[in-house]
Amino acid sequence: MNIIFSDIDGTFQDLGADVAQINIDAVEALQKNQDKFVFVTGRGLEMVEELQEGSGLACDAIFANGAGLKKVGQVATYQNCLSIDTLERILPIIDAENILYFVHTTHEVLMHPVKQYNENLQNLRESLTYMGEQGISLMDYKTNYFEESCYHVTDIVAFLREHPDRDILKVELMEASDTKHQLLREKLKSSSVTVFTSFVKTLEIVHPLSSKGSAIQNYLKDYTDVTSFGFGDGENDLPMFEVVDVAVAVENATEHIKQSSHHQTVSCQEGGVGKFIFENILLHEQ
Repeated sequence: MNIIFSDIDGTFQDLGADVAQINIDAVEALQKNQDKFVFVTGRGLEMVEELQEGSGLACDAIFANGAGLKKVGQVATYQNCLSIDTLERILPIIDAENILYFVHTTHEVLMHPVKQYNENLQNLRESLTYMGEQGISLMDYKTNYFEESCYHVTDIVAFLREHPDRDILKVELMEASDTKHQLLREKLKSSSVTVFTSFVKTLEIVHPLSSKGSAIQNYLKDYTDVTSFGFGDGENDLPMFEVVDVAVAVENATEHIKQSSHHQTVSCQEGGVGKFIFENILLHEQ
């Protein structure tokens, strides 16, 4: 059996675009062949389920960069979440730099009122002008997400202390300045969190044991005699590449990811995941 693990944003689905049809066809062909396809993503569960519904795909999903697992037909499970005490330590550091951030929990995505971040959003929009229409679409989507999909509170820590049923999956932030990105990495560096790049102008903060790599290792404990493949494009995919048998980078991946891969395929926009599956996995099984 083959088990294929794939990142979503920038790997399986291009920014602001529909999923390439060859990717959908490849997943369906794998499943007919009794192989498995698993999404491994920094997205929250709601956004993964939106993708699956829109593409008609029913797959297991490792989400929130390893903190959550949702198998088809089962309830989601969570592990290696952040503590409120950790949140109480790191959020003032981010607030002091006036950076837009949002906190993913098992129930909702929390953030301060969006009007607090109007200048941040404008700076982000200007920083993405090099992407043309794609950058505009991305910021339109993100702004709408912040306004319509997030739950707005003035004191995130206080809210979570009042609602102890919430597990804290990760903190995600968006910032136009690359200098501030590096500054935050230095200020947040500790044994209680891991910080990495996951998306355009985005940093994520997670529990040190919450990674795509550790989540995949746990997932594979239920299977024997399998060959595992991992598809990715960014820094948060490196832990996945370290544990799968075959690591594949799409053409638009960062240079570090490409150098850490065993194979490369065409870009996300061209359906690199599906093309590799058809030409290098399914073809060899016929």
